[in-house]
Amino acid sequence: MSIEVFADFYNRYHRLMLTVAEQRLRGIGSAEDVVAEVFRIAWAHHKGGGKLALPWLYQVLRNVIGNEYRRLAASDRLAEAMAAVTVDEIGERADEDALEVRRALERLSVSDRDLLYMAYWEDLTRQEIARILGCSVVTARVRLLRARQRLKGELERAGYADIEEVRDGRD
Repeated sequence: MSIEVFADFYNRYHRLMLTVAEQRLRGIGSAEDVVAEVFRIAWAHHKGGGKLALPWLYQVLRNVIGNEYRRLAASDRLAEAMAAVTVDEIGERADEDALEVRRALERLSVSDRDLLYMAYWEDLTRQEIARILGCSVVTARVRLLRARQRLKGELERAGYADIEEVRDGRD
């Protein structure tokens, strides 16, 4: 339980946590606040004798972001309603597609959503994902494949029948 251990942990993972928070929250101000809260919790955990580990930190981040989502839910709905009024026809279709993808993601389980965010929004490698999840790279790949299939199914149910499965070579 030393400040040096915590400082090393902070320096090692602060940028990753900020990047993840920025991707999930779409705003640097909120992301910095969320990451500050995550590391406040980590410091209290460390002072209490708890072990600092990336999977644990990632879970704390997920929980804090969940709290932030709930706080921002009302303002997001208002912003979406306002955006629909102000976009032109081409932009409106793109916004509708993006909104439908977001809705489809929300219908997935939290674990599927997290996998898809880690792989495509946060651009983590399969090795990094496996490390965060505490599983093998093969297991992470299989879980990601299944999450992509479930997202494709949700989009097809919403009327997007021509969806091709997203594939990437990021390993």
